[in-house]
This record gives sequence, C-alpha cells and structure tokens, in this order.
Amino acid sequence: MASDSHVVFKHKLVHLDLKGAPPRIEYLEKVLPLMRKWGATGLLVEYEDCFPYSGDLKVLHTQEPYSTKDIDILQQLAKENNMIIIPLVQTFGHMEFVLKHPEFHHLREVANFPMALCPTNPESLRLVCSMVDQVMAMHTNLQWFHIGCDEVYHLAKCDLCHKQQMEVNLTQEQVFFNHVKSVARHIKEHYPSVTPIVWDDMFRYSEIEVLKESGMGEWVEPMVWHYVTNFMLPADLWERLAAVFPKVWIASAFKGATGPRTSVSSVSYHLENQLTWLSTLQEEQHRFHSLQGCAITGWQRYDHYAVMCELLPQALPSLGICLQALEKGTYSEDLHRSVSDDLGFTSLLPLNPFACQDIPQCSFSGSLIYQLMIEYAFLEASCDRLLRSEGFLTWMNDYNVRRNFTNPVHIEPVFCATSEKLLQLEDFRSKITTALAEVFFMDTVQEWEGTHVLPLLSRVRQWQLTASQQLALSQGDPALISVSDSVESPPPSASDTEVPSTEKLTAEVSAPLKQGESDDCIDVDDG
Repeated sequence: MASDSHVVFKHKLVHLDLKGAPPRIEYLEKVLPLMRKWGATGLLVEYEDCFPYSGDLKVLHTQEPYSTKDIDILQQLAKENNMIIIPLVQTFGHMEFVLKHPEFHHLREVANFPMALCPTNPESLRLVCSMVDQVMAMHTNLQWFHIGCDEVYHLAKCDLCHKQQMEVNLTQEQVFFNHVKSVARHIKEHYPSVTPIVWDDMFRYSEIEVLKESGMGEWVEPMVWHYVTNFMLPADLWERLAAVFPKVWIASAFKGATGPRTSVSSVSYHLENQLTWLSTLQEEQHRFHSLQGCAITGWQRYDHYAVMCELLPQALPSLGICLQALEKGTYSEDLHRSVSDDLGFTSLLPLNPFACQDIPQCSFSGSLIYQLMIEYAFLEASCDRLLRSEGFLTWMNDYNVRRNFTNPVHIEPVFCATSEKLLQLEDFRSKITTALAEVFFMDTVQEWEGTHVLPLLSRVRQWQLTASQQLALSQGDPALISVSDSVESPPPSASDTEVPSTEKLTAEVSAPLKQGESDDCIDVDDG
C-alpha cells in the first residue's frame, strides 16, 4: 500500500460538513490541535443550515445553528492552531436547505425539486450573493471562498432558461459558466483579496476550447474531487484543466464517501484514496503553476435530506491516518503507530474496523462514540443474523404466523433470543445517548437515535411480541385467541409499534419466564 510520491501541498484542509449536525465548539477545541499535529493547515467549513443567517435569510438556519460567538471562537481556535478557514456556501446545486422553503420555491430550476437554483432568474443571484455576504461579514482575513456548484443535475430545464438559451444561443455549459462567473464576479468586486473556489465535476468533461471560451480561468480555482480507490477521472482531464487554470485544488475523503447510512469508517479504504491521489499528482502536478492544496472531505450527509453517515469523532482515526499519509507522502507502520499513540489506542488502530473481534481500546476526545459505533455495527449484524436464522425462517415465518401455525418448542428460543437482543439494544441506547450529547446538540442526538437505534429496537420488539403471542396461543390464552380471526393479515410492522421504555420492555420480556416457562433457551443466532 506504500507510495513513493513526493507531492507538496500548500494547504491540507479538513472539511467540516456541518449539515444539520454541527459538533459543539468545545469539542472542536479539543480536536483541532490533533488535526494540526497531523499536518492540517486549514478548515473548509461547509455551514449549510448551521450558519446564523439573519434578516430575510433567517429561515435558512436550523433550530440550533452556530451563534456569532461560536464562529468567532472557531476562528480564534483556527488562528491558535495556525490554520486558515475557507467557508463553503453552495450557490447553484445542493440548494435544498434554501429551496425547500416556500418563499424560495419560485427560484427552483425544476418546480417539483429543491436541488438546483434557476440561474436565469435575477433573484437567484441576489439570493446567493446575500448568503455569501452574510458569511463573509462574520469572517476575517479570508484568502479563499468556496462557492460549491457541484452536481447541478437540473440545469437549463425551466422555461426561463430555455428562453434565454434561444435568445442568445447558449449551451447548457454556457448557462452553468455564466452563473458561476456572476457569483465569482460579486466576490472579486466586493472582496478583492478573496479568490473563489469551485467544484470541478460540472466541467470535468468539457473540451479545452469550451473551457477557454468560458473565461473561467480568470475567475475561479477548481477543486477536483474524487473519493474512490480506483480512479475514473478522464485521461486528459489534467491537460484540459491546466490549459485554463494555472492553480488547482484536489479533494479526497476521510469519511462520508462509502455509503449514505454508513456508521463506521473504513480507514483502509480512505487511506487508499489518499495514496491514489498522491500517485496521480506525482504524474500531473507539473502541469500547473501551483498545486494549492487538498481538502480531505468528511461528508456528514449525502444531501440535506439524507440521514447522517459517519460522525466526526468516529472518523477521527481515519482522519489522522489520511492527513499523515498526505503529510509524509506515503504510508508506513511507523505512521500507523504514531497516529495510534496520538489517539491512545492500546494497540494499532484497526484499518478495517469491520473485521474487529473486540471493541478497540482507546482514549481520545470522542473515543466512546468511536467504540459505540463499532458496537452498533456488531449489534445490527447480530440482529440481521437472527432474522436469517433457521428459527425465524423455518418456524416463525410470516406465513405460519398469520395462520397461528407454530411449534412452541421452536418459538421459545426465538422469544429468548429477541428478549436478550432487546436488553442489549436498550443498554446501547442509554450509552450512545450520553456519549453523543457530550459532542453534539440534542437534535443531532435524537436524529441519530431515531434513524438507527429506535427502528432496530422497534423491529426486534415486534419479533419478540410476535413470538410471545404465538407462545400464549399455544397455551390457549383466551386474551389472544382473537389474533387467529385475522389470519390473512400480517403482523404489525415495526413502524406501527411504539418502542416502550426500558422498564416496560424488561417487565414484558421477563413476564413469560415468570409464568413457569423454561429459561433454557436454544441459541437461534447463528453468529
């Protein structure tokens, strides 16, 4: 996995994607020194709905955004750690957090979808410039400002854009370039010392002549993003970009790029992404006047409406390995050992946490979250194995349950196994709630619990309830005989079952065993 690349970045930025889940400033105060030690020279801060927009834009921010004081403290922390800050504000695509609001529906490129802004409506430019201005006003000494503009999938679709295209003979690419240049022009005119950065994907396949004619090289610096291990970039990309842009940025990933619901980061995968970038740049950096830097992205969500993927504390080991690989230009066991020591691991941190036999022992800020996320992965996998076990598939399948045609000698082990899982999940729920609350605000805690723990609890609760009903029916319990009157109806789904309290769960799980049933349950979990 080693690389002989010798690539020097002016800046190595850690991307803080705050979308609806900002870590407390107190937590960032603890981890920024580590980032700096590993080689980070700056933060790429994507505020999205966590910026304290005001006035007509107040509706854009979440219920618990960063305050003005928080942003002041963040800038001071960056300064103390010799790190720059580059704000990122989406100004074209990924505008869901803006266009979801009724007062901005008319600025959508496609009326039914909130992703992309209509670039032809003059109100659109006024809106994004106002957003940029408010963010600029709260930051000092900025050198760069990222204006986003990636994945503008709905482009030149509305009647207004079509009309403009017909009147002045514009291609889709030209519609895109015109809007980007308008936003960049606003920044250049009002903040002359600030250079706009833009994601590259919307012109990744544009021909050289088209790029030259666009004039983009005079207004922005591109940031080429790619988060996979086997690169699929166009073979001539660097030649075309270098013909227009003298300076270039690249973006790798340390989390949030391997699945929208992933809870645990694969360190080895993200490390390989860094090494592939180093190998690529060793061949291509000579084309440019300056390799400005690398932003190691840490996506929190795939878009505004997506659930959260890996949380920052869980991905801190991945970030450490990735930053050090870029800093050293390679990977080595010494590097691995050094980052492991920095994070208080009692042995080398696992590059593939999914292969862990036991929960790794470590002691860094947020390490309990790191450990609990691995525990959750184990719990979720064990629940899946339980559902696929012979006990379920053969003796408690939906068809038999709907007909109350079950054998209690096989249902009892299912009941015992689900009861045990319920207790494990409730114990996990208590621990993860406490751990998350130390790093995140309560809406983030509730969201993670509601999208991961509660649905799993609800499903297992339903399995346990179904098994309990079948056991009671086999004993002729008159209170449950009515269940047999609806044999063609499936049992309630997990979403129909409220997750009860720990006390209620414990009482209900324990009750059948107190009635004289055997506690010598067969293990139906094949894992």
